[in-house]
Amino acid sequence: MRLIAVAVVAWLATISAAATRQPTPPTSQAPDMRIDEQAVGLFVRMCNECHDTGRISSTRRTRTDWENQIGQMVEKGAKGTDKEIETLIGYLLRTFGKVYINNAQADEIVAVLTLSQKDADAIVAYRAANGKFVDFDALKKVPGIDMKKLETRQDAVGF
Repeated sequence: MRLIAVAVVAWLATISAAATRQPTPPTSQAPDMRIDEQAVGLFVRMCNECHDTGRISSTRRTRTDWENQIGQMVEKGAKGTDKEIETLIGYLLRTFGKVYINNAQADEIVAVLTLSQKDADAIVAYRAANGKFVDFDALKKVPGIDMKKLETRQDAVGF
């Protein structure tokens, strides 16, 4: 019995230490992490109070769709400043966004797919030179883009 008590105390000490330890993100990621923490807080406050996460995340939406959806929620009483709403829309795009790759501007590709501006510009230039993409495999033909990152966001790409 004493051995179990010692094990439980050690386990609780480990959990307590882990809970109080604050991981230090690399400097290059710190601003993005703060933005996402703020955005998640806004998401919970403005959306999750009335809707469950499953309902919100069940359908990917374009920027226009999210702007319209949030506009409707504001009309029904959701509260937030213009800056908070823009932060929330950015979070929703990164997390539950959809981009139609054959007509999207580079900035929308960056916002939804979280690709670099260089990669988004390359996609737009390739599309202008070679025509519309018929499927995700055709998108893989764009030279020099971060395909690993793009593949993780494949479900956010529409044609």
